[in-house]
Amino acid sequence: MSALSQWIEDFEGNEMPETIITSGKGGWVNIQGSKPAYEAVSGHSCLNLGHAHPELVKSMTEAMETLSYCSPEHLSPASIALSAKLDELLGGDFMTKYSLSGSSANETALSIARRRWRALGKPEKTVCLSLDRSYHGNLGQAQFVTGFEAFRVEGRPDSPEFIHVSSARNADTGATYTLDEIEQQLEQSISTIGADKIACLFVEPIGFAGGVIVPPKGYLKLLRTLCDKHEITLVVDEVITGFGRSGTWFAFQQEGIRPDIVTMGKGITAGCFPLAAVSVDKAIYDDLRAHKVPLKMVITMAGHPVGCSIALKAIEIVERDGLCQQVTVNSQLIHAKFEQLIHQPTIFEVRGFGHMWALEFCEYNGHTAPHIAEKVAQQCQENGCIVAAADGVIRINPPLNISVEECDGMLLAIVEAVEQISHELLI
Repeated sequence: MSALSQWIEDFEGNEMPETIITSGKGGWVNIQGSKPAYEAVSGHSCLNLGHAHPELVKSMTEAMETLSYCSPEHLSPASIALSAKLDELLGGDFMTKYSLSGSSANETALSIARRRWRALGKPEKTVCLSLDRSYHGNLGQAQFVTGFEAFRVEGRPDSPEFIHVSSARNADTGATYTLDEIEQQLEQSISTIGADKIACLFVEPIGFAGGVIVPPKGYLKLLRTLCDKHEITLVVDEVITGFGRSGTWFAFQQEGIRPDIVTMGKGITAGCFPLAAVSVDKAIYDDLRAHKVPLKMVITMAGHPVGCSIALKAIEIVERDGLCQQVTVNSQLIHAKFEQLIHQPTIFEVRGFGHMWALEFCEYNGHTAPHIAEKVAQQCQENGCIVAAADGVIRINPPLNISVEECDGMLLAIVEAVEQISHELLI
Protein backbone atom coordinates (compact mmCIF):
# COMPACT_ATOMS: atom_id res chain seq x y z
CA MET A 1 0.00 0.00 0.00
CA SER A 2 1.37 3.43 -0.97
CA ALA A 3 -0.16 6.92 -0.84
CA LEU A 4 0.45 7.83 -4.47
CA SER A 5 -2.56 10.14 -4.76
CA GLN A 6 -2.75 11.74 -1.31
CA TRP A 7 -1.23 15.18 -0.69
CA ILE A 8 0.43 15.30 2.73
CA GLU A 9 2.81 17.77 4.34
CA ASP A 10 3.46 19.19 7.80
CA PHE A 11 2.61 22.61 9.29
CA GLU A 12 5.76 24.11 7.84
CA GLY A 13 5.05 22.80 4.35
CA ASN A 14 7.65 20.03 4.48
CA GLU A 15 6.97 16.76 2.70
CA MET A 16 6.55 13.98 5.23
CA PRO A 17 8.08 10.50 5.16
CA GLU A 18 5.36 8.02 4.25
CA THR A 19 4.01 6.72 7.56
CA ILE A 20 0.89 4.61 7.09
CA ILE A 21 -1.07 3.93 10.29
CA THR A 22 -3.01 0.72 9.72
CA SER A 23 -4.84 0.33 13.04
CA GLY A 24 -4.95 1.56 16.61
CA LYS A 25 -5.97 0.30 20.04
CA GLY A 26 -5.74 2.34 23.20
CA GLY A 27 -2.69 4.59 22.99
CA TRP A 28 -0.98 2.32 20.46
CA VAL A 29 -0.92 2.32 16.67
CA ASN A 30 0.33 -0.18 14.13
CA ILE A 31 2.54 1.29 11.41
CA GLN A 32 2.98 -0.39 8.07
CA GLY A 33 6.49 -1.79 7.79
CA SER A 34 7.42 -0.84 11.36
CA LYS A 35 6.79 -1.89 14.93
CA PRO A 36 3.85 -0.57 17.00
CA ALA A 37 4.29 2.88 18.53
CA TYR A 38 2.71 4.79 21.39
CA GLU A 39 0.76 7.98 20.57
CA ALA A 40 2.71 10.38 22.79
CA VAL A 41 0.99 13.35 21.10
CA SER A 42 -2.53 11.89 21.20
CA GLY A 43 -2.71 11.78 17.42
CA HIS A 44 -3.00 15.52 16.88
CA SER A 45 -3.64 16.54 20.49
CA CYS A 46 -7.11 15.03 20.37
CA LEU A 47 -7.08 11.30 21.26
CA ASN A 48 -7.76 11.94 24.93
CA LEU A 49 -8.89 8.35 25.48
CA GLY A 50 -6.83 6.60 22.83
CA HIS A 51 -8.05 4.53 19.90
CA ALA A 52 -11.16 2.35 19.81
CA HIS A 53 -12.30 2.94 23.38
CA PRO A 54 -15.11 0.35 23.64
CA GLU A 55 -17.56 2.72 25.32
CA LEU A 56 -17.01 5.39 22.67
CA VAL A 57 -17.42 2.82 19.89
CA LYS A 58 -20.69 1.66 21.45
CA SER A 59 -21.88 5.24 21.88
CA MET A 60 -21.06 6.03 18.25
CA THR A 61 -22.86 2.94 16.97
CA GLU A 62 -25.99 3.56 19.02
CA ALA A 63 -26.08 7.22 18.03
CA MET A 64 -25.72 6.41 14.34
CA GLU A 65 -28.54 3.89 14.56
CA THR A 66 -30.77 6.42 16.34
CA LEU A 67 -30.17 9.66 14.42
CA SER A 68 -27.51 9.76 11.72
CA TYR A 69 -27.81 13.52 11.05
CA CYS A 70 -29.59 16.64 12.27
CA SER A 71 -29.61 20.05 10.57
CA PRO A 72 -27.72 22.72 12.54
CA GLU A 73 -30.94 24.75 12.41
CA HIS A 74 -32.67 22.03 14.45
CA LEU A 75 -32.02 20.47 17.85
CA SER A 76 -31.28 16.89 18.83
CA PRO A 77 -31.45 15.35 22.31
CA ALA A 78 -27.66 14.87 22.18
CA SER A 79 -26.89 18.48 21.21
CA ILE A 80 -29.20 19.79 23.94
CA ALA A 81 -27.63 17.51 26.56
CA LEU A 82 -24.08 18.41 25.51
CA SER A 83 -24.82 22.14 25.64
CA ALA A 84 -26.14 21.71 29.17
CA LYS A 85 -23.10 19.68 30.20
CA LEU A 86 -20.67 22.22 28.76
CA ASP A 87 -22.52 24.99 30.58
CA GLU A 88 -22.10 23.04 33.83
CA LEU A 89 -18.39 22.36 33.27
CA LEU A 90 -17.72 26.00 32.38
CA GLY A 91 -19.42 27.35 35.47
CA GLY A 92 -22.90 28.28 34.23
CA ASP A 93 -24.62 30.95 32.13
CA PHE A 94 -22.93 30.04 28.84
CA MET A 95 -24.66 29.59 25.49
CA THR A 96 -23.05 27.14 23.06
CA LYS A 97 -22.82 27.40 19.27
CA TYR A 98 -21.49 24.27 17.59
CA SER A 99 -18.83 24.23 14.92
CA LEU A 100 -16.77 21.67 13.03
CA SER A 101 -13.09 22.27 13.89
CA GLY A 102 -10.88 24.43 16.05
CA SER A 103 -10.34 26.81 13.13
CA SER A 104 -14.05 27.25 12.52
CA ALA A 105 -14.73 27.61 16.25
CA ASN A 106 -12.22 30.45 16.48
CA GLU A 107 -13.58 32.08 13.35
CA THR A 108 -17.07 31.91 14.90
CA ALA A 109 -15.76 33.40 18.14
CA LEU A 110 -14.17 36.27 16.22
CA SER A 111 -17.44 37.02 14.47
CA ILE A 112 -19.34 36.96 17.76
CA ALA A 113 -16.82 39.30 19.43
CA ARG A 114 -17.09 41.86 16.65
CA ARG A 115 -20.87 41.64 16.43
CA ARG A 116 -21.08 42.10 20.19
CA TRP A 117 -19.67 45.61 19.92
CA ARG A 118 -21.82 46.41 16.90
CA ALA A 119 -24.86 45.46 18.98
CA LEU A 120 -23.67 47.77 21.75
CA GLY A 121 -23.27 50.70 19.37
CA LYS A 122 -19.48 50.48 18.96
CA PRO A 123 -19.01 49.17 15.39
CA GLU A 124 -15.51 50.65 15.21
CA LYS A 125 -14.27 47.96 17.67
CA THR A 126 -13.07 45.39 15.12
CA VAL A 127 -9.35 44.81 15.77
CA CYS A 128 -8.39 41.35 17.00
CA LEU A 129 -5.37 40.93 19.29
CA SER A 130 -3.59 37.60 19.64
CA LEU A 131 -0.14 36.42 20.66
CA ASP A 132 2.97 36.21 18.53
CA ARG A 133 3.44 32.48 19.21
CA SER A 134 -0.24 31.56 19.02
CA TYR A 135 -2.02 28.97 16.93
CA HIS A 136 -5.76 29.32 16.36
CA GLY A 137 -6.11 27.48 13.05
CA ASN A 138 -5.20 28.03 9.42
CA LEU A 139 -8.56 28.37 7.67
CA GLY A 140 -10.60 31.49 6.94
CA GLN A 141 -10.04 34.39 9.31
CA ALA A 142 -8.58 32.03 11.93
CA GLN A 143 -5.38 32.02 9.88
CA PHE A 144 -5.05 35.75 10.58
CA VAL A 145 -5.57 35.22 14.31
CA THR A 146 -2.69 32.72 14.34
CA GLY A 147 0.51 34.53 15.26
CA PHE A 148 3.19 31.83 15.17
CA GLU A 149 5.35 32.54 12.12
CA ALA A 150 6.30 28.87 11.69
CA PHE A 151 2.62 28.03 11.15
CA ARG A 152 1.77 31.09 9.08
CA VAL A 153 -0.11 30.27 5.89
CA GLU A 154 2.09 31.11 2.90
CA GLY A 155 0.88 34.19 1.07
CA ARG A 156 -1.26 35.42 3.97
CA PRO A 157 -1.10 39.23 3.85
CA ASP A 158 -0.70 41.31 6.98
CA SER A 159 -3.88 43.04 8.07
CA PRO A 160 -4.36 46.03 10.38
CA GLU A 161 -7.42 44.22 11.75
CA PHE A 162 -5.22 41.49 13.25
CA ILE A 163 -2.36 42.50 15.53
CA HIS A 164 -0.04 40.05 17.26
CA VAL A 165 1.31 41.14 20.62
CA SER A 166 4.03 39.47 22.65
CA SER A 167 3.30 36.18 24.34
CA ALA A 168 4.46 35.49 27.88
CA ARG A 169 7.79 34.24 26.54
CA ASN A 170 10.50 36.15 24.74
CA ALA A 171 10.80 34.41 21.38
CA ASP A 172 14.45 35.45 21.00
CA THR A 173 15.91 34.67 24.44
CA GLY A 174 13.46 32.06 25.72
CA ALA A 175 12.97 33.99 28.96
CA THR A 176 9.49 34.20 30.49
CA TYR A 177 8.32 37.75 31.08
CA THR A 178 7.17 38.86 34.52
CA LEU A 179 3.55 39.90 35.00
CA ASP A 180 4.66 43.53 35.29
CA GLU A 181 6.50 43.31 31.96
CA ILE A 182 3.51 41.64 30.30
CA GLU A 183 1.16 44.31 31.64
CA GLN A 184 3.42 47.12 30.39
CA GLN A 185 3.70 45.57 26.93
CA LEU A 186 -0.05 45.05 26.60
CA GLU A 187 -0.92 48.49 27.91
CA GLN A 188 1.49 49.99 25.38
CA SER A 189 -0.03 47.97 22.53
CA ILE A 190 -3.58 48.88 23.55
CA SER A 191 -2.63 52.56 23.84
CA THR A 192 -1.00 52.56 20.40
CA ILE A 193 -3.96 50.87 18.71
CA GLY A 194 -6.66 52.56 20.73
CA ALA A 195 -8.95 50.58 23.02
CA ASP A 196 -11.92 52.04 21.15
CA LYS A 197 -10.84 50.01 18.10
CA ILE A 198 -10.11 46.65 19.77
CA ALA A 199 -12.85 44.02 19.74
CA CYS A 200 -11.16 41.02 21.32
CA LEU A 201 -8.06 39.30 22.66
CA PHE A 202 -7.49 35.63 21.84
CA VAL A 203 -5.32 33.63 24.22
CA GLU A 204 -4.38 29.98 24.74
CA PRO A 205 -3.81 29.20 28.44
CA ILE A 206 -0.81 27.15 27.30
CA GLY A 207 0.62 27.93 23.88
CA PHE A 208 1.09 24.26 22.98
CA ALA A 209 1.52 24.47 19.21
CA GLY A 210 3.70 27.56 19.60
CA GLY A 211 6.22 25.61 21.69
CA VAL A 212 4.39 24.81 24.95
CA ILE A 213 4.60 28.33 26.32
CA VAL A 214 3.69 28.23 30.01
CA PRO A 215 2.92 31.75 31.27
CA PRO A 216 3.60 32.87 34.85
CA LYS A 217 0.87 32.30 37.42
CA GLY A 218 -1.60 35.15 37.40
CA TYR A 219 -1.31 35.64 33.62
CA LEU A 220 -4.95 34.92 32.79
CA LYS A 221 -6.12 37.00 35.76
CA LEU A 222 -4.07 39.89 34.41
CA LEU A 223 -5.60 39.52 30.93
CA ARG A 224 -9.08 39.38 32.44
CA THR A 225 -8.42 42.60 34.35
CA LEU A 226 -7.02 44.41 31.29
CA CYS A 227 -9.90 43.26 29.08
CA ASP A 228 -12.43 44.50 31.63
CA LYS A 229 -10.59 47.82 31.95
CA HIS A 230 -10.49 48.47 28.19
CA GLU A 231 -13.79 46.82 27.18
CA ILE A 232 -12.15 44.01 25.19
CA THR A 233 -13.79 40.61 24.73
CA LEU A 234 -11.58 37.86 26.19
CA VAL A 235 -11.61 34.73 24.05
CA VAL A 236 -9.88 31.71 25.62
CA ASP A 237 -8.91 29.04 23.10
CA GLU A 238 -9.16 25.65 24.83
CA VAL A 239 -9.10 23.60 21.62
CA ILE A 240 -5.93 21.79 22.75
CA THR A 241 -5.89 22.52 26.49
CA GLY A 242 -9.52 21.63 27.26
CA PHE A 243 -11.23 18.52 28.60
CA GLY A 244 -8.72 17.55 31.25
CA ARG A 245 -5.36 17.93 29.55
CA SER A 246 -4.22 20.55 32.10
CA GLY A 247 -5.49 18.65 35.14
CA THR A 248 -8.72 20.65 35.28
CA TRP A 249 -11.60 20.52 32.81
CA PHE A 250 -10.40 23.73 31.24
CA ALA A 251 -7.00 25.29 31.76
CA PHE A 252 -8.44 28.76 32.50
CA GLN A 253 -10.06 27.27 35.62
CA GLN A 254 -6.62 26.98 37.21
CA GLU A 255 -6.73 30.74 37.73
CA GLY A 256 -10.41 31.00 38.57
CA ILE A 257 -11.30 33.47 35.82
CA ARG A 258 -14.40 33.64 33.65
CA PRO A 259 -13.76 34.17 29.92
CA ASP A 260 -16.27 35.94 27.71
CA ILE A 261 -15.95 33.24 25.07
CA VAL A 262 -14.40 29.75 25.18
CA THR A 263 -13.55 27.78 22.03
CA MET A 264 -13.29 23.99 22.08
CA GLY A 265 -12.49 21.13 19.71
CA LYS A 266 -10.13 18.13 19.42
CA GLY A 267 -10.62 16.42 22.80
CA ILE A 268 -14.32 17.27 23.01
CA THR A 269 -15.02 13.91 21.33
CA ALA A 270 -11.65 12.41 22.33
CA GLY A 271 -10.75 12.67 18.65
CA CYS A 272 -13.40 10.17 17.54
CA PHE A 273 -15.57 12.56 15.54
CA PRO A 274 -15.20 16.06 14.03
CA LEU A 275 -16.88 18.45 16.45
CA ALA A 276 -16.09 21.84 17.95
CA ALA A 277 -17.96 24.37 20.04
CA VAL A 278 -18.01 28.04 21.01
CA SER A 279 -19.45 28.80 24.44
CA VAL A 280 -20.42 32.43 24.98
CA ASP A 281 -21.28 34.30 28.16
CA LYS A 282 -25.07 34.51 28.16
CA ALA A 283 -24.92 38.28 28.65
CA ILE A 284 -23.25 38.63 25.23
CA TYR A 285 -25.80 36.31 23.66
CA ASP A 286 -28.62 38.34 25.22
CA ASP A 287 -27.15 41.60 23.86
CA LEU A 288 -26.98 40.17 20.34
CA ARG A 289 -30.57 38.94 20.54
CA ALA A 290 -31.91 42.13 22.11
CA HIS A 291 -30.32 44.31 19.43
CA LYS A 292 -31.27 41.92 16.63
CA VAL A 293 -27.69 41.27 15.51
CA PRO A 294 -27.76 37.70 14.15
CA LEU A 295 -24.66 35.58 13.72
CA LYS A 296 -25.66 34.26 10.26
CA MET A 297 -23.26 31.32 10.47
CA VAL A 298 -24.64 27.88 9.63
CA ILE A 299 -22.21 24.96 9.24
CA THR A 300 -23.73 21.80 7.76
CA MET A 301 -22.11 19.30 10.13
CA ALA A 302 -22.03 21.49 13.24
CA GLY A 303 -23.69 19.93 16.28
CA HIS A 304 -23.85 16.52 14.59
CA PRO A 305 -25.90 14.23 16.88
CA VAL A 306 -23.36 11.41 16.61
CA GLY A 307 -20.51 13.75 17.58
CA CYS A 308 -22.50 15.20 20.48
CA SER A 309 -23.33 11.69 21.74
CA ILE A 310 -19.66 10.71 21.65
CA ALA A 311 -18.68 13.93 23.44
CA LEU A 312 -21.14 13.22 26.24
CA LYS A 313 -19.74 9.72 26.70
CA ALA A 314 -16.13 10.97 26.61
CA ILE A 315 -16.90 13.54 29.31
CA GLU A 316 -18.62 10.84 31.37
CA ILE A 317 -15.54 8.60 31.17
CA VAL A 318 -13.14 11.38 32.17
CA GLU A 319 -15.37 12.24 35.15
CA ARG A 320 -16.00 8.66 36.24
CA ASP A 321 -12.37 7.54 35.96
CA GLY A 322 -10.94 10.61 37.69
CA LEU A 323 -8.68 11.38 34.74
CA CYS A 324 -8.24 15.08 35.56
CA GLN A 325 -6.74 14.09 38.88
CA GLN A 326 -4.62 11.41 37.20
CA VAL A 327 -3.20 13.99 34.79
CA THR A 328 -1.99 16.01 37.77
CA VAL A 329 -0.24 12.93 39.19
CA ASN A 330 1.28 12.07 35.80
CA SER A 331 2.54 15.62 35.46
CA GLN A 332 4.89 15.12 38.40
CA LEU A 333 6.20 11.83 36.98
CA ILE A 334 6.82 13.34 33.54
CA HIS A 335 8.58 16.37 34.99
CA ALA A 336 10.87 14.25 37.16
CA LYS A 337 11.91 12.09 34.20
CA PHE A 338 12.49 14.96 31.79
CA GLU A 339 14.57 16.76 34.39
CA GLN A 340 17.19 14.08 33.73
CA LEU A 341 17.70 15.62 30.28
CA ILE A 342 18.51 19.19 31.25
CA HIS A 343 22.26 18.43 31.29
CA GLN A 344 22.25 17.08 27.74
CA PRO A 345 24.17 19.51 25.49
CA THR A 346 21.41 19.47 22.86
CA ILE A 347 18.68 20.54 25.30
CA PHE A 348 17.90 24.23 25.76
CA GLU A 349 14.90 23.85 28.07
CA VAL A 350 12.31 21.43 29.44
CA ARG A 351 8.90 22.90 30.28
CA GLY A 352 5.22 22.09 30.65
CA PHE A 353 2.62 20.72 33.03
CA GLY A 354 -0.32 18.36 32.99
CA HIS A 355 -0.15 16.37 29.76
CA MET A 356 1.50 19.17 27.77
CA TRP A 357 5.30 19.15 27.60
CA ALA A 358 8.11 20.49 25.46
CA LEU A 359 11.73 19.58 24.93
CA GLU A 360 13.36 22.57 23.27
CA PHE A 361 16.69 21.97 21.55
CA CYS A 362 19.59 24.30 20.87
CA GLU A 363 22.21 24.53 18.15
CA TYR A 364 24.90 21.98 18.88
CA ASN A 365 28.15 21.01 17.16
CA GLY A 366 27.08 22.61 13.88
CA HIS A 367 23.55 21.18 13.89
CA THR A 368 20.50 23.45 14.07
CA ALA A 369 17.81 23.01 16.71
CA PRO A 370 15.12 22.04 14.15
CA HIS A 371 17.45 19.42 12.67
CA ILE A 372 18.17 17.93 16.09
CA ALA A 373 14.49 17.91 17.05
CA GLU A 374 13.60 16.10 13.84
CA LYS A 375 16.32 13.48 14.38
CA VAL A 376 15.15 12.92 17.95
CA ALA A 377 11.54 12.57 16.77
CA GLN A 378 12.61 9.97 14.21
CA GLN A 379 14.57 8.07 16.85
CA CYS A 380 11.58 8.22 19.21
CA GLN A 381 9.45 6.53 16.58
CA GLU A 382 12.10 3.87 16.10
CA ASN A 383 11.96 3.42 19.88
CA GLY A 384 8.19 2.88 19.63
CA CYS A 385 6.94 6.37 20.53
CA ILE A 386 5.40 9.05 18.29
CA VAL A 387 6.17 12.68 19.19
CA ALA A 388 5.74 15.96 17.27
CA ALA A 389 8.67 18.12 16.17
CA ALA A 390 8.54 21.65 14.75
CA ASP A 391 10.67 24.77 15.07
CA GLY A 392 13.30 23.01 17.18
CA VAL A 393 10.80 21.82 19.78
CA ILE A 394 9.42 18.38 20.50
CA ARG A 395 5.91 18.38 21.91
CA ILE A 396 4.48 15.60 24.09
CA ASN A 397 0.85 15.29 25.21
CA PRO A 398 -0.23 11.66 25.72
CA PRO A 399 -3.80 10.37 26.18
CA LEU A 400 -5.33 11.12 29.56
CA ASN A 401 -5.85 7.43 30.32
CA ILE A 402 -2.22 6.42 29.84
CA SER A 403 -1.28 3.63 32.25
CA VAL A 404 1.69 3.78 34.62
CA GLU A 405 3.49 1.17 32.52
CA GLU A 406 2.78 3.06 29.28
CA CYS A 407 3.92 6.33 30.83
CA ASP A 408 7.18 4.74 31.97
CA GLY A 409 7.73 3.22 28.51
CA MET A 410 6.95 6.49 26.72
CA LEU A 411 9.36 8.46 28.89
CA LEU A 412 12.11 5.87 28.54
CA ALA A 413 11.76 5.92 24.73
CA ILE A 414 12.03 9.71 24.63
CA VAL A 415 14.91 10.01 27.09
CA GLU A 416 16.89 7.31 25.30
CA ALA A 417 16.28 9.01 21.94
CA VAL A 418 17.61 12.35 23.21
CA GLU A 419 20.64 10.71 24.79
CA GLN A 420 21.40 8.67 21.67
CA ILE A 421 21.13 11.58 19.23
CA SER A 422 23.14 13.85 21.54
CA HIS A 423 25.90 11.24 21.62
CA GLU A 424 25.83 10.74 17.84
CA LEU A 425 26.09 14.48 17.18
CA LEU A 426 29.05 14.79 19.53
CA ILE A 427 31.16 12.59 17.27
